[in-house]
Amino acid sequence: MTTAIEQRNIRTLEEFYDLLDQTAHVRRQATQDALAGREPTESDIVSLRNALESLKHISKTDSGKTFERLLRMDEDYSVAVDLEYEITELARDVTFLELGDTALKLIIEDQTPGLLSQADQLAERLSKALGGATLRCFITDRDGTVNNYCGRYRSSVQAVYNAVFLTRFARSRVTWPIVVTSGPLSGPGLLDVSVVPPKAYVMAASKGREYVDLADAYGSFPASEEQSRVLHNLHSDLSSLLERPENRKFALIGSGLQVKFGQLTVARQDISKSVPEAESLAFLKTVTALVERHDPEGHALRIEDTGLDIEIILTIGSGDERKDFDKGDGVLFLDQALGLHLDKGPHLVCGDTFSDLPMLRATLERCPDTHAVFVTRKQELHKAVLELCPKASLVAEPDILVLALHALSRGLH
Repeated sequence: MTTAIEQRNIRTLEEFYDLLDQTAHVRRQATQDALAGREPTESDIVSLRNALESLKHISKTDSGKTFERLLRMDEDYSVAVDLEYEITELARDVTFLELGDTALKLIIEDQTPGLLSQADQLAERLSKALGGATLRCFITDRDGTVNNYCGRYRSSVQAVYNAVFLTRFARSRVTWPIVVTSGPLSGPGLLDVSVVPPKAYVMAASKGREYVDLADAYGSFPASEEQSRVLHNLHSDLSSLLERPENRKFALIGSGLQVKFGQLTVARQDISKSVPEAESLAFLKTVTALVERHDPEGHALRIEDTGLDIEIILTIGSGDERKDFDKGDGVLFLDQALGLHLDKGPHLVCGDTFSDLPMLRATLERCPDTHAVFVTRKQELHKAVLELCPKASLVAEPDILVLALHALSRGLH
């Protein structure tokens, strides 16, 4: 039973997030209907259209930017937010549900001329490389790879068309379809923003430290009792830090506070630069001091500052072998835990950042019959991918990859 969405006035970030949470419920039902060949319900279409109109009518800023809106964090503080992802994906979903695949593709081509031909070329390359074989593993990052990038994880709810296309591909061409993301599994996390049906993909979060498998069973990478205690205590203190009036904004922008398995992430900035840089750097200094207080010897935790997020990560190994847990470690753990048999291909690995390279490296080391597609415009990453996998394909937009995978699922190449 879906939740009917009424058009409403959205003034605060919390109201905005609540609305997007509701669209997730509607989109899950619409996705299952589409995959089962059922006509979309009028209730679902109206709900998503109402959500779209609600977002469009949020107060605009003075910047003149098409998708920029102003939302209140609290009584004293407002923030400019770029809603391009949320508005664009809802508009695409309404088109997809009302008019179908062909109309949606025309909209996408109009938004990015030449994209459809690039998707066709990628589908043809993958088809030739695979020769009609079923992939043993399809291992992919989510945001920026098979999902268009959104500046706020909590509102990056997957679109219906995206979920339908990826599920069709997984069901028709893959034995082990796996999403590996750095984000948390829930609370909110990967399971909250995804609308693919249960058991369609292995949903692996926290860089692969925890997962829900194709039987809908939960598993996780073992962590020592001492490390778990340190991270638990740090989380408690971080939560208290964010309750202070001057810090509440950091829980609401960008990634907010994410509790991952073996990792904590807290935002210090967002892509719109909503927080003055001096204030952002001061918060980084405060969090760093807090981590050092909990782990003075640096044995249990590592800090990585992305410029937007402060990532606090449990290490693995000991002594000189101690290292941060990366997505390559996550893939090897999933291989062991799920019996993927990575030594038997073919596999397809997809990503969009340097943090996805360990996934490709780990898979290639287990099986040379590994193919790759990376979504990036960065020449340094192009070079690094091709050094690892010379026959890898490089594309500029997630839509190119998603449409190519959908074409393969329909036997169009």
